[in-house]
Amino acid sequence: MTNRPLTLLSVVALLVGATPLRGQQADSGRVHVTVQESMGMIAGFLVQSVGRSAVSDSAGVARLVLPVGSQRITVTRIGFAPVRLTTLVVRDSLVTVIVTATMSNTAMGEMAMQMPEVRVSATRIERLAGASPIRVEVVDEMEVDEKTLMSPSGISMLLNETPGLRVQAAAPGLGTGSVRILGLPGQYTVMLADGLPLYGASASALGPLDISPVDLQRVEIIKGAASALYGGQALGGVINMVSKPPTGQKELLLNRRTLGVTDGATWLSHRFGRGVGVSLLAAGTTQAAQDIDDDGWADQSRASRWSLRPRLHAVDSRGRSLFLTVGVGNDDRVGGTVGGANAPDGTPFREALRSTRADIGGTARLPLKGGSLSMRLAVAGNTRARAFGTGAREDDETTTGFLEVTRTFDAERRAVVLGSVVQLDNYNNGLNATFDHRWVIPGAFVTAERGVGPVTVSASVRADAHPDAGLQLTERVALLARPVEGWTVRGSVGNGYAALTGRTEETEATGLRGVRVTQPLDPERSLGAMLDINGTLLRAEVLFTVYGSSIADAVQLADGVGTAGETLLQNAPARTRVGGIETLAVWRFSGGKFIANYGYSRGSRPDAFTGTREAMPLLPRHRVGGDLMLERPGVYRMGIEGTWFGAQPLDDNPFRTTSKPYVYMMAIAAKQFGPVELVANFENLLNVRQTDTDPLVRRTRGMGGRWTTDVWAPLEGFMANVALRYRWK
Repeated sequence: MTNRPLTLLSVVALLVGATPLRGQQADSGRVHVTVQESMGMIAGFLVQSVGRSAVSDSAGVARLVLPVGSQRITVTRIGFAPVRLTTLVVRDSLVTVIVTATMSNTAMGEMAMQMPEVRVSATRIERLAGASPIRVEVVDEMEVDEKTLMSPSGISMLLNETPGLRVQAAAPGLGTGSVRILGLPGQYTVMLADGLPLYGASASALGPLDISPVDLQRVEIIKGAASALYGGQALGGVINMVSKPPTGQKELLLNRRTLGVTDGATWLSHRFGRGVGVSLLAAGTTQAAQDIDDDGWADQSRASRWSLRPRLHAVDSRGRSLFLTVGVGNDDRVGGTVGGANAPDGTPFREALRSTRADIGGTARLPLKGGSLSMRLAVAGNTRARAFGTGAREDDETTTGFLEVTRTFDAERRAVVLGSVVQLDNYNNGLNATFDHRWVIPGAFVTAERGVGPVTVSASVRADAHPDAGLQLTERVALLARPVEGWTVRGSVGNGYAALTGRTEETEATGLRGVRVTQPLDPERSLGAMLDINGTLLRAEVLFTVYGSSIADAVQLADGVGTAGETLLQNAPARTRVGGIETLAVWRFSGGKFIANYGYSRGSRPDAFTGTREAMPLLPRHRVGGDLMLERPGVYRMGIEGTWFGAQPLDDNPFRTTSKPYVYMMAIAAKQFGPVELVANFENLLNVRQTDTDPLVRRTRGMGGRWTTDVWAPLEGFMANVALRYRWK
């Protein structure tokens, strides 16, 4: 089936892409800035001059093309004192500058130097986050570091506290979940590692959510339909997790939490000369089953998991680079009834899920005149074995492959990326072959960007030849305007698609054992728009976002007819709609910062049987939050934050149709002793528990044979953890 494209967007992309591009300007020269300290070269420094920027690579080198003459250069990174210098740029020549970086001592109580912006890659055209027409939310190195100390066993907390994102529990008995972007279900979110699809196509948390964030440098988030950039299943957005480059630094983190949770992780890195480095992440977690409310059902599953990920970074003096990564991991969880208790039908009910995964990926980049040639490759496999009560064990296997070649043409205010891609998605279920598939999906895309005065336009068009969904054309156009000094306005509109896989937030709760399809299903199609306004008001950095999405033929799960526990997957008879606003304000002061945020969201969908519109479940109408952080880098850090969640519509819940509002509060205190940092963290200070309002376990089985309701508030109650981190070189 061929879908009708958004013709206007296609024309815009072609016009922008057809614009001639130039290489290096005639009156310019090259400047290579090498950043070093006593232990060697350092990556991750932002180097800026005359509105242009670059980030130092694993060899410590940042490359700029600057106008001839005397130019002022600034070199910055979080935790280091900023460096400012002047150099003479010679026409058609290379000037090499060596900068020695020093840690910020913050003797006057000032915060460590704040990185003004980072260079993002998730938009395919590398730009400073503030210079990209496509809005990219960046969770920077400082925020990642803070959340790693609070929750070192996974990135759920890191993502859950980012405006517009929410980690939704999918299977309460096992602790799995998925990431919702702007209210859309988690199966529409694509998660990448260093730009590579290493986690397969499943909406399950048994992949990125439970991988340690110890090796993360930042997280890049594109909200809204991104199928024109990353193909099907990205109609909700993209989360790209960028790892730390090998700097020679090493780190060990040990954590003990109440409820019997122990975490350990180490990140080791080493440099071989100026251009080659390796790193290794090793992490593990064990946790005991906990029945917090003494109802005979585990509110926290028994679990153990481990993962290993070595990486290789290499770059030469000509800018040619190679990145390789390999990952292996295992996750084993057991939930359900505990301590000899029975489910309401008088029999024990055991839930268990074991997952084993492995992946390999790489990126190669060759600089060319006026641009570059790049190739990305990834192969990932995941096998799962699932027990659900006394029924047969459900075994499934997912294998994904990815090969992409891109040619980038880049000039000062114009850029074009031409790409071709082949994706493999292979799924086999030993208990229900209905959703088995072997898809080989070739595609091609063009992304173009052009600046005209104070306005920059970006447009992307992509064509995927999907074996089941047919030819799919997806597009996205974005615009960045600077109406007045210090203010930016971004607008974007795009569409997306998703082919039926059977793996959704709803089916994640029970597996596919009882799911069937009575008629062929159409692919889901989405249309979304977003408007961002960013600037400074009342001495605060403010961001205001309005968004809306509409999905045609959204796949819904409905009660089946016949066998108990049987459910149907079907296309919705009308569109699913989600919209809202997000606001954020950040006040920075000597020694700290305060962040305030507010979110409003509203969604509706048709009832699976009657077709009448109903509220989108598990979508808080209002959310208000505040975060106060006080810090003296190298000495201490402390903070407190809280979020009020408004009422949420509930579905298939026998106890209520709307949840109760609640407040979730956290506090952290950390003290530095040379290379050692001690941390005490406290979560859910008010001891909020969903089971204080209603039972988690239903009186009778619900859809798909499940015994539990959806999770709309915390189950564990108050939690505390103590962590120790040791860093050395």
